Amino acid sequence: MKNIRVTNGTFVAEGGAPYLVMLLFKKDVGYGLCGGTIIDPTTIITAGHCVYNRATSRTASPTDAYVFYGSVSAQNRNYAQATQIILHPKYNPRNYANDIAILKIPALAMAPGKVETINFYDGSLSPKQAFQVYGWGTTRTGDSSSTANSLLTQTVYVSNPSDCQVIESNYKDADGPQICANNHYNIGVDVCQGDSGTGTTVFSNKTPYYSGLVSYGTNAAGDATCGEDGSFGMYTNVYYYKSWIESATGLKYMSGPNSIPVTTTSPPEPKPTSCFLFFFFCG
Repeated sequence: MKNIRVTNGTFVAEGGAPYLVMLLFKKDVGYGLCGGTIIDPTTIITAGHCVYNRATSRTASPTDAYVFYGSVSAQNRNYAQATQIILHPKYNPRNYANDIAILKIPALAMAPGKVETINFYDGSLSPKQAFQVYGWGTTRTGDSSSTANSLLTQTVYVSNPSDCQVIESNYKDADGPQICANNHYNIGVDVCQGDSGTGTTVFSNKTPYYSGLVSYGTNAAGDATCGEDGSFGMYTNVYYYKSWIESATGLKYMSGPNSIPVTTTSPPEPKPTSCFLFFFFCG
């Protein structure tokens, strides 16, 4: 399995995404890289496949999970060890259904611009709507040497449902459990190896809201690439799972902007290229 990261990204300024964290999971050999999002001082949300060990068919031990926070830098960061990992009970490692998990950690000290929580996005996600992706992973497919030393971001766009049905026949729309982004709208821009689990955001009135997390990507061709035309990025819709998160944590979480309209950006006109497949795995 492969990890994944933002291609053709721009660096996030210090303080630009204080609700995002970098995660390392101890594997049989080395560590697996993922990302996560702070929703309260003791709770991180990430992808289910980040915490699931396919070799053993078990959830990772909390003592093997580390949360790095407080900076966009991949080096100069504080860290905490997880105290509990809760994988969605219906997570399916074969098709990545319900690809979401909760990490509990000792309470983080909130600090504006360094460590903050983020509210869930409760608005509708329409085709060609822009959202931001982030990551600390690699910037080129399969090239571990291309890992940048700081958080990157870029803009991707929600796909038309009929396009995504080429890869997910049951896909209906982005307001369901998955958000599908069509790389055709912004060719060369994508998440890549090591970005799994990292939160995505939708902005409304310059306020970011937590909309999804990096799950996987694919197309019919079966090629593993980053940002190629004909491939799709699939993201877990975190608001869809908000009730489960609240039940598992025993806490209630804020969301927005609700009835406030979201300002969207029209995607650039794509240039046609060949079709490829892209998997966004961790570990």
